[in-house]
Amino acid sequence: MAKIKQYKVAAVQMAPVQNDTDATITKVIGFVEDAAKEGAKIVAFPEAVIPGYPWWIWMDGPMQGMDLFCQLYDQAVEIPSRQVARLSQAAKDNGVYMCVSVTEKDGGSLYLTQLWFNPAGDLMGKHRKMKATSNEMTVWGDGDASMMPVFETELGNLGGLQCWEHYIPHNVATMAAKNEQVHVSAWPIGMPDPGASFADEQCATGAQYYALSTGTWTLCTSQLWTPELEAVCCKTDAQKQVLAYGHGFTRIVSPTGCVVAQMPHDEEGILYADIDLNLIPVTKYFMDPAGHYSTPGNMQLFVDASRQKPVHIVDEPMPQALSYEEIQFEE
Repeated sequence: MAKIKQYKVAAVQMAPVQNDTDATITKVIGFVEDAAKEGAKIVAFPEAVIPGYPWWIWMDGPMQGMDLFCQLYDQAVEIPSRQVARLSQAAKDNGVYMCVSVTEKDGGSLYLTQLWFNPAGDLMGKHRKMKATSNEMTVWGDGDASMMPVFETELGNLGGLQCWEHYIPHNVATMAAKNEQVHVSAWPIGMPDPGASFADEQCATGAQYYALSTGTWTLCTSQLWTPELEAVCCKTDAQKQVLAYGHGFTRIVSPTGCVVAQMPHDEEGILYADIDLNLIPVTKYFMDPAGHYSTPGNMQLFVDASRQKPVHIVDEPMPQALSYEEIQFEE
């Protein structure tokens, strides 16, 4: 049960320092410090912000981005590591819950992963994107339901998904069944709309749908496309024509699906809102898709939350939560 029901949250709209993990983490920490000074208790970051989204996968054939993939691979975040220790320290120093999306290296492969830290600096757990979207499959592997956590905290039940996961009914139903109350909806940028100079509302609509259908406060946070990203990711003039600058659509959405705060599409910064968990029962009165508004007599969903691996090593330890002390890393 949430002990604190009214507090401030922060959703960060930012561009990474592409394929530079340490520099991007420094930027992330700066936003955490600023948000904490303004009184935010939860700070949410966009999808793949550390060390940047693999934009090149949408600009040409898969082979043209091999060198950039190798850079990303080299900069991917491992757990534990010095980079994770820096994020842990930032959460502890600023007394915030923090959800930050990274390209994670596990074994020889990469995964798109949200890391959750608490105010003590503990890595509470992580969520891997269940299915990489389209061309993303050339970069990231799949997650599984063992890494779809919802964390019970004094601020309520916290969880998150990334990008097009919000469109998949099974994902939405599973998170709703865990009684999530505050949700981090992490995205790269909005879908480009040839008829507009700003981010397409398609992605934002997905976040609003999620908030309304699950009755959660939703922190929808996105990156934005900048000349600096273009200089790293684009090799030809044709590639530079794929995206216009901006395309951010960061917003905070109430459990009723209403946008209570919104960032301009082309500005980097922090979006704040004061949220009240007492609004959630109002939405549950009308609809709880995992409770009284479900129809288990007709339809049921079975979720296998065991860890899915191609090779099982008996008795292999696999901690998903690490204390602040365990995260501290010496190379």
